[in-house]
Amino acid sequence: MVNKFVNKFANSKVQSIGPSASSSLNDKAMELRAAGKKIVNLTIGEPNFDTPKRIKEAAYKSIEAGFTHYVPAPGVSTLRESIAKKLQNENDIEVDPVDEIIVTPGAKFAIYLAIITFLEEGDEVLILDPSWVSYKPLVQLSGAKPVSVPLHYDDNFKITREKLEKNVTSKTKMIIINSPNNPTGRVFTKEEVKEINQFILDHNILAISDEIYEHIVYDNFKNISLASDPSVKESIITINGFSKSYAMTGWRLGYIAAEKELVKEMVKVQQHLVSCATSFSQYAAIEAFDCESEVNLMVEDYKRRRDFLVSELNSLPGFECRSPEGTFYVFAKVNYNGMNSEEFSQYIFENAGVLVTPGAAYNDNECIRLSFAASMEELEAGVESLKKVLYE
Repeated sequence: MVNKFVNKFANSKVQSIGPSASSSLNDKAMELRAAGKKIVNLTIGEPNFDTPKRIKEAAYKSIEAGFTHYVPAPGVSTLRESIAKKLQNENDIEVDPVDEIIVTPGAKFAIYLAIITFLEEGDEVLILDPSWVSYKPLVQLSGAKPVSVPLHYDDNFKITREKLEKNVTSKTKMIIINSPNNPTGRVFTKEEVKEINQFILDHNILAISDEIYEHIVYDNFKNISLASDPSVKESIITINGFSKSYAMTGWRLGYIAAEKELVKEMVKVQQHLVSCATSFSQYAAIEAFDCESEVNLMVEDYKRRRDFLVSELNSLPGFECRSPEGTFYVFAKVNYNGMNSEEFSQYIFENAGVLVTPGAAYNDNECIRLSFAASMEELEAGVESLKKVLYE
């Protein structure tokens, strides 16, 4: 009865996608814990740190000052000015804060805003796999077709021109890039960025550059923004936000930087969909750009957790993993009793009470993703549980 109702009324594009694997697993973890079950949740893509105090205080002040109403659709001017300054100083991207920046309700919405504005039925979008779980569904909701560009654990998910060219067609209109990368932890090299940019120019396509993890990098790795190359800047839609670097996931605040004619079109869509991002969150976010010391402390702690988790996993049977160059995820290759990522994830959940995200969710069924945004205590508990099961 329910299926007949859904089939009759639900949009066919919505029916074609599944729920978010990572969100669903985290929801599952919260439900199980609420029911009293002891589990170790290593699925969560959220910092376990609190939002820096000065940002919270700025939010309180902005609410008290009455900044609780609509603001311009592109965002509060002072925040856009701060974003423009940040992009110039940190990313070598020059933008006009007046007409080349949009503040959005989250970076995920920013990605969808770019997709829904520029893609049409039948367009193709290149997505580098393994990829974040939402890229393909967001493309499908626009009516466009996601096209996988397979990357591989064995060569550390290296991007080459050859891999890109194998999947481009006359229908290709866009490519989605994510560095530092969720789930692999890769940070693209200068050579890879150069290859990608030349590919974009040669094929005259748009690129979404998702840089939400840019500050969470280790061992002298540094994010290189695609749009820092002036020759390709007008084709790049840079996406960023405040969730990961500043532990502001619940604030739902992101931003887009792009050429003004692209921004003009996206602003129209934002006006109709959400009007604007939350006003007092925007005033508070201005403080984030002065929180370098707080961010550095978080990254130092992430590095300590990363080093612990990678070392322990590599000592366990069935695991092989590199140290991620960025993000707070380990993407480990598993080879245990012939299980694929889904089977292995289910096995350790049922037997060790450890919840991870199978690589199949990211279009790689050899690996699993483990988040070290969890506390060190949780990581230690997870490792101990895995040892008891895998050494049996």
